[in-house]
Amino acid sequence: RLKILTIVPAYNEEKTIFKVIKSLEKHTDVLIIDDHSEDKTQKIVKKCKSLVIRNRKNLGYEKSIEKGIFAAIKLNYDYAITFDADGQHHSSDIKKFLNLFKSGYDLVLGNRSLVTRSSEKIAKFLFFTKWSIKDPFCGFKGYKLKIIKKYKFFERYKSVGVDLSLLLLNRGVKFKNVDIKTSKRKNKSKF
Repeated sequence: RLKILTIVPAYNEEKTIFKVIKSLEKHTDVLIIDDHSEDKTQKIVKKCKSLVIRNRKNLGYEKSIEKGIFAAIKLNYDYAITFDADGQHHSSDIKKFLNLFKSGYDLVLGNRSLVTRSSEKIAKFLFFTKWSIKDPFCGFKGYKLKIIKKYKFFERYKSVGVDLSLLLLNRGVKFKNVDIKTSKRKNKSKF
């Protein structure tokens, strides 16, 4: 059985975090990276079964994801999935990632059904044309951790999201874009 950890970076997500965690715990182990939230996020996550790391100060999305991936490697997980805390993603799509991992994929990239920013629509077109990545800025991604360790990614790069995907693609890893459902977030992005 594969050991899979879903990493959820969270900053001031008291309205959505409990529901997100509970939905994810049905599918995988969960690690919340609380990026020094100033609302009730920390109190809420403490009540859940999930693992929690609280940043001593606000580090931002990228560093929170990095911290989560380091923790997943240290805890000997086979795969890590990143998942946003704002309620936009649907945990039912985790099954697609799990099936693709079992089929031997090293990198799984979510492709959102809803993208509202014009800049992201343009980026989607450009990234697909050059690298076959349908949605580079989607926060729902899956990584085989053995591959990240092999290429020593964190010794070379500072940006997890897009840089990590491009490094792995340039190394010829087996990857797949997967369509995911997306709900419109009710408030502004916290990160």
